[in-house]
Formats: sequence, structure tokens, C-alpha cells
Amino acid sequence: MANVQRSNYLPYIQQHLDRQGEPDGVCLEIACGICQERKLDISQSARGYTSLDSPMTQQFGPYQHLHNYIKHGIERTVALPCGHVFGDRCIRDLQTRDIDLSCPSCGYRMTYQGCNHPIAPAGIPLDGNKPIRDTFPLTIPEGGDDPKQCLECRWKMIKASTRYTVADECVLCRQRVLANVPLDASGHRVHREQHLNFGLRRNFSDIVTQVWPEFITRETEESAIKTQAESERRQAHVSLLNTIVLSEMDDTVWYRSKAIKGSLLTKEQSRKHTRGLANLEQTLLSWLMCASREPRRMW
Repeated sequence: MANVQRSNYLPYIQQHLDRQGEPDGVCLEIACGICQERKLDISQSARGYTSLDSPMTQQFGPYQHLHNYIKHGIERTVALPCGHVFGDRCIRDLQTRDIDLSCPSCGYRMTYQGCNHPIAPAGIPLDGNKPIRDTFPLTIPEGGDDPKQCLECRWKMIKASTRYTVADECVLCRQRVLANVPLDASGHRVHREQHLNFGLRRNFSDIVTQVWPEFITRETEESAIKTQAESERRQAHVSLLNTIVLSEMDDTVWYRSKAIKGSLLTKEQSRKHTRGLANLEQTLLSWLMCASREPRRMW
């Protein structure tokens, strides 16, 4: 007979999430620690009502799935960065009332340490008894990163970095001119080629890592495959960003430094640079928004 675990601390119970149906597995029966009433859907007794492929759900649609939650007093499970899990509705109620929200169990702050904006809890997506351990982020006690910036602030950093990288003027060359240091046009071209070949790619690699952070695993069977897939995706997108810049903006990224007298961009080149930068920023923003919708990327 399986043992019953009622802790709401994810580092203690996460290894049991995918083994509840096994004879020697630990049975999770967890109620929301805020209301003390509604049962969390990671509980063993609730998993039978969470399947999206059940005959009733297929017959009556997603409303039947929601009806199961309401009828049986089940609450969707969300995890906080500190590792505690609660009911989704109770946490959302707290967020609407409290300005400086902290974890009800341990008091951990629920704001990003860099920008102090609220942290959205990570949903734990459930579908019957299917494996779920790799579908939400590692909590901080499990080795996950302490959240630094919210999505909006991350975007501001990415946008500023992108604009600096693909500016129409070399800032370093301009500083040399302002300091009355002779500017060598051929040296400027070499500087530009080094920037495009090395600096640009390194900068974009940092940007893509912000959009899709390194995958940190809970050491499940699919972890190695996911880790390799994430790495390949980042490299592919870095190459794509370079292609966008070189194809749309190659003759306007530091093509002529404004520091060199009489070498301003033409109006057509300026328009092309503006269009290219807008396309690049739109691409980055769309990637960031897609990444934010992935359940394990919520903090």
C-alpha cells in the first residue's frame, strides 16, 4: 500500500509526481495551503479527473473538463519560485489584494529582485497520469535560477542591446573623433568586420539565451534529448539573427561612420536601416512572447 504525502513543498514531492500509480509509489493528497479546502490537482485522487483525453471530455468538450474540477473540488496547481505549491485561484486572489506579496508558507518574496515587479507563479500542466516533471521550471531550492527581471524589463534590456549592436554609427570611432584622436577609415572597416563576425554573434547569443534560458533538468528520461534540442534551437536562432542583419542591414551597420566628415548615410540607407532594425526587434519580441507562454519559463 502506498504511503500518503501531504507536504506542499515541491522539492520533497516532485519525484513522486510521475509515480503515483505504481504499487510502491507515494500517494500525494495535497490541499491548497491558503484556503485549506480545495484539493490540488496533483493529488492522486484528482488525477483521474484531469485527463483531456477522457471519453467524457471528448464527448462534451473542455467544459466537461472544467466541470470535473468544480464538481470534485479540485484546484489547478501552481508553483512559486521558493518551491511551495498552492491553488491557482487562491494565489491570484492574493495577487489582486497584496502589493508586496510573499509566499504564505515561507515568506519568500514574489517579486523579481532586479525590477521588483510581481512574479507570476508557474502552472503545473496536468493531463491524466501523463509525466509532468519536465513541464514546469525548477524551483530555487532545486537549483533553479533566482528570478532577476520580469518579461517587460527583459525586453527593454534586449532592445537596448540590439540597438547598440546594429547602430548605424560606430560609437567607439565617434568617441575617438570627439577626443581629437585621428580616425583611420581602413581601421574603421576592420573594426566593423570584427564586430560583425564576432561581436554581433556573441551579442545575439546572449540575447537568445535570455529569450530561451539554459534548460535545467530534473534528470528524467527525456532530459538529455530536451537539453540537446534546446541548445540546437538557440544556435539556429543565433544564425537566423545574423542572417537577418547581414541581409537587411549589411550596408547600413557602421557602413560609414558619422565621425568621418562627409560620410553620413544617405536617406535611402537610413530608411533601410530603420526598417531592418524594426524587423529585427519584431522578431526578437515575438520569440520572447512565445518563450513566456511556455509553462516552465514563467519565472
